[in-house]
Amino acid sequence: MKIKLLTILLLMFCTGDLLAQSGNEARESRELITKSDKLRKEGKILEADKLLFEANEKAPVAKLSTIAFEKLKSGDVKGANRCWDALIASFKKQNLSSKDSREGSLEVNFYTQTVSNLDMGDPAVGIRVAIEHLQSRTAKSFTYLQQTSCWLAIDACYQTSDLENLKTIKSLAEKADYKRGIFVSGIYSLLLEKKYDEVISRLNRISVEGEDYRLAKKMSKSMLPFAYFGKGDTENLKKSIEEIDRILVWESLTYYQGLLALSQKEYAQAIPMFTEAMKPGKIALNKIERRGKFRYYTYRAEAYLGLKDYGNAKKDYDAALIYNPNYQPALDGLAKLEGNQIVARKADKTGPEIKILEPTNMRGLKVVAVGKDIMIKGIASDPSGLKSATINGQTIYSKEEGDFWGTVALADGVNKFEIIATDLAENISKQVFEIEKAATPIAVTPIAVTEKQGKNYAVFIASQNYDDSTIPSLENPIADAIKLKLILKNSYNFGEDNIYSLFNPQRDDFKKKFLELKEALQPEDNLVIFYAGHGIWVDKEKRGYWLLTDAQRNDVNTWLPNKQVLDLIAELPSRHTLLITDACFSGSVFKSRSIGADAPVALKEMNSKITRVAITSGNDTEVPDVSVFMKYLVKALSENKDKYLSAQKMFTTQIIEAVMTESKTEPRYGTLELAGHVEGDFIFNKK
Repeated sequence: MKIKLLTILLLMFCTGDLLAQSGNEARESRELITKSDKLRKEGKILEADKLLFEANEKAPVAKLSTIAFEKLKSGDVKGANRCWDALIASFKKQNLSSKDSREGSLEVNFYTQTVSNLDMGDPAVGIRVAIEHLQSRTAKSFTYLQQTSCWLAIDACYQTSDLENLKTIKSLAEKADYKRGIFVSGIYSLLLEKKYDEVISRLNRISVEGEDYRLAKKMSKSMLPFAYFGKGDTENLKKSIEEIDRILVWESLTYYQGLLALSQKEYAQAIPMFTEAMKPGKIALNKIERRGKFRYYTYRAEAYLGLKDYGNAKKDYDAALIYNPNYQPALDGLAKLEGNQIVARKADKTGPEIKILEPTNMRGLKVVAVGKDIMIKGIASDPSGLKSATINGQTIYSKEEGDFWGTVALADGVNKFEIIATDLAENISKQVFEIEKAATPIAVTPIAVTEKQGKNYAVFIASQNYDDSTIPSLENPIADAIKLKLILKNSYNFGEDNIYSLFNPQRDDFKKKFLELKEALQPEDNLVIFYAGHGIWVDKEKRGYWLLTDAQRNDVNTWLPNKQVLDLIAELPSRHTLLITDACFSGSVFKSRSIGADAPVALKEMNSKITRVAITSGNDTEVPDVSVFMKYLVKALSENKDKYLSAQKMFTTQIIEAVMTESKTEPRYGTLELAGHVEGDFIFNKK
């Protein structure tokens, strides 16, 4: 916190719109800044940014740093770094001397971009800028800000297994005789090189004798557990964890405990520890993602592997490779997993173990229910993986790792049901149970609660500025996302901590965000997913795609298939999920059961079912950048007076007719069968 306060004070010292300059260029720059401010107030962000960058070409415009902060807080990491990169380039262009006061401003921006990216943005960018900051050293030793950039970047290099840049930083620390940097980067380099005996020998010596760096003794104790774990020395790992100095621990303490549980082969205990350890930290009101999450996923995968839960092990290895495609332990784990699965399926002669999760009072007793149908949810665990599940011969939604759910009709009196689960080795298990339909019907009110009170989550995804110049940038997606975000936050039960933004994302950013959501969501929670940006439809393939900002117009492999989006949604454990898309050809997310204006709006038993529904701005047509759909979506939510508003009712009464009257697009409401929709609807709960 002291570091961040220092940054703020330094920025305040140099926050003039335009740094010292005279003559015609100064006047032209100020005029551009004034025009930019006016456009920004009107919501014309692209045009405003363009003028600000134009002014910055003439002389450094400090306001770019403020804009960068705003973009970073809103989730636009790429846009934030574009601002800082342009500002730093403008400073360099001035040929600053060591006595020029603007050199201090240059260093502040180096530091600010480094820390902001390491905390909330792109760690790879943070490391790159930190190295540039350290290389800009003009004095014999590092300044305070350079020291801070150095040790933060060292930790980031270790967490992301970036050995090459770690060695570069170590070399720069040696030239500046920065003791802490030399010590920590040296140990982390040895750990990444798996030279565990050398690390253990050095750290045990330093923990007793000390070194030039005054905190070396305590730091040594905090780093020893990683070496003992890498070596497989469980006994000393346990002792070393008991002796660590908690103040100097960068990792969550549950991470150390997870390593110990994994080393002791206590796999069931290790899984929740790694799950807890990878949750974001928090500084002020900002969520700070854990760096090096590929390690967390890999270790948790190893725990699943130890339990012979091959489905979840594979998902975690795959997740690790999204964060670090070249992480060898995850690659090796997948290869080992494939071999284990083949052996397991050949040896597997028993069917899945069926456990019914809902109705929750089903413990071998007869369940009494009301209504025309009831949802059955359960898990069919099996080392080979679940192939399919049926209820009374009707195939229901299932996942390879064992989850299944579906809704069954109820007749008057006692209903007998049989679940059949088939694993990938073709073994079959059966379970029979009874549900009695009550004779007296009970009215059901659609209240957005489940047996355990769920939380409301939302993620706002907007693709606005594209890397490929042949794909036109858009003006409104980010502004539309922010507008909808504020409505849900201020008028409905969506807390700030449960709202995620992802602006100008690449495909891997998108996948990482869904992994983050998967870890955060509980089965009783509700989720709204909003996407605005370009979409495309390939008629030959009958497939739709989203175009995120790294998409290339002429390379279909860089597009995000709708099918992949649905697969990612299917992996989320939320009870009710609503997808809202404002993109061309967005109607192609539906497989079936698309609902038009004549759909019924009855609200019955909606909250007891697993719901995956979508509202899209168009069918198989293009939609304009200035969205009529967004206009009426915002209007419907803003003017709603009902305590509970279903997505279907909102669509049929507030959106479809208004949009079709005012534009040529045809919005759609429908169910996402491929993502596991059973029945029901998403309900907005007004504050």
